[in-house]
Amino acid sequence: MDFNTENASSILINKIKQKPELNSVNDKFIQESLENYLKKRNLSLESLKNFREKEIKIIVKDIRAQLRLITGQFSKISEKERASNYTKVKEIMDSLNIKSILDLGCGLNPIFLASENREYYALDINNSFIERINSFFSEKKIKGNAFFFDLKKISPLILPKADICLILKVFDVIEKRGHKLAEKIINSINSRYFLISFPTKTLSGMPMRHPQRGWIEHLLSRLGFSFKFYKTKDEIFYLAKKDNIKKTILFKEKQLSF
Repeated sequence: MDFNTENASSILINKIKQKPELNSVNDKFIQESLENYLKKRNLSLESLKNFREKEIKIIVKDIRAQLRLITGQFSKISEKERASNYTKVKEIMDSLNIKSILDLGCGLNPIFLASENREYYALDINNSFIERINSFFSEKKIKGNAFFFDLKKISPLILPKADICLILKVFDVIEKRGHKLAEKIINSINSRYFLISFPTKTLSGMPMRHPQRGWIEHLLSRLGFSFKFYKTKDEIFYLAKKDNIKKTILFKEKQLSF
């Protein structure tokens, strides 16, 4: 392979981004994905200079597959399905008189959810989404901004405070084993409400037999949240609020009130 340790990283990033669906992903995020991939296999950039072209292609293919899982969820949802889901999100926020939003792994959510009377902070790893959202905010005179942020790097007090934190179809993507990162994210956010959603269909489009996520229900309960859930055709939403006194969680919406 025609590269040395100094340029190996940039060459691999460029190769990974040759696919149109990945060319807007932030270079820093791809760099970290590459480093994690190599670390798990006890490899280094130095060792790659002895790899054959075929072996490099396997590495590039594997990392592309990982990135597609993270970045490709939004594009698989039709405009009709989005409309139904966003209508529900708007209804929930209107009922709570929300004035500020923190949207983690936002995709293009802000294009559909932002309004002049709400401050909006949007986080994503896709540069194209970030640029489009900021242009939209400027055009519509919406207070707030979109910026690059890797949720795996989250820590307390580094993100803006908001009335509600949106985590829509994110947890299934960023964490495949255990739920330590989900707990860290929730504990690091300064928001009164959390709206957390999950798909109710598999990647192949088949309805899930058990779309509720027992693990998030137990996690929210353990962290002292009360919650209720809502369903649309292809998404389930958990609306959670931190309680001063830990309550027993009831799973029927009509039994819960904030």
